[in-house]
Amino acid sequence: MTEIGKRIKEIRLKKGLSQEELAEASKVNLRTIQRIENNETKPREKTLQLIFNALEIEIIEREKKSIDKYLIWSSFLTLLIIIGSFISWFQIASTSIEKTVVSSSIKKTGFKLITATGWNGNMSYNKFTIYNWVVSLCALTIGSIVISNSLKLIDNKIKYILIQLIVIAIYLLTLYKVSNVLNIWFKPGLFIVVISTILLSITYLKNKKTGANTGNRCASRHKNP
Repeated sequence: MTEIGKRIKEIRLKKGLSQEELAEASKVNLRTIQRIENNETKPREKTLQLIFNALEIEIIEREKKSIDKYLIWSSFLTLLIIIGSFISWFQIASTSIEKTVVSSSIKKTGFKLITATGWNGNMSYNKFTIYNWVVSLCALTIGSIVISNSLKLIDNKIKYILIQLIVIAIYLLTLYKVSNVLNIWFKPGLFIVVISTILLSITYLKNKKTGANTGNRCASRHKNP
């Protein structure tokens, strides 16, 4: 409760309000406000709501809590992208065919593990090559945009996110074409990078929408005090 009382007092002073004026504006007893600011009591939710409304800090408190979660989540996903980028991107082929020289018979050997380095690997199809580091760099770019947005360093950068997603989609399309030829099943490192990137993009769009709604509520409050 120390932080709440301190927060109320700080904002009250910044707005140039006395305890008496805050009590009148919030319809809360003066003695109650004094006790809250002095941390002598644990205020009820309804009482806090009245004080927050009078000081116009309800939205500020909720937005601050949302940004903290957003920053932690986006940083975690970006860390996963870094991990996924530098571990080996294993390619698992469903079947491997061997042809014996003597009898010319075909022997099916079952599953086969094909390895490819993570950052320096590549995916080629019909002489068209996309390197793994390009995909990872695009994913990390999205991560940096989302984190910077959560820190309020940049605003709307959705077009840059879309560009990175297109590059990643082209890589996945190439992988799909190659998979039809080699029967490749799965790349764990790539899976981590792609899923983390998708979640980052969704998080960015969700936060952008939340921010827009908050801005609309603030505008409505100023129009209708």
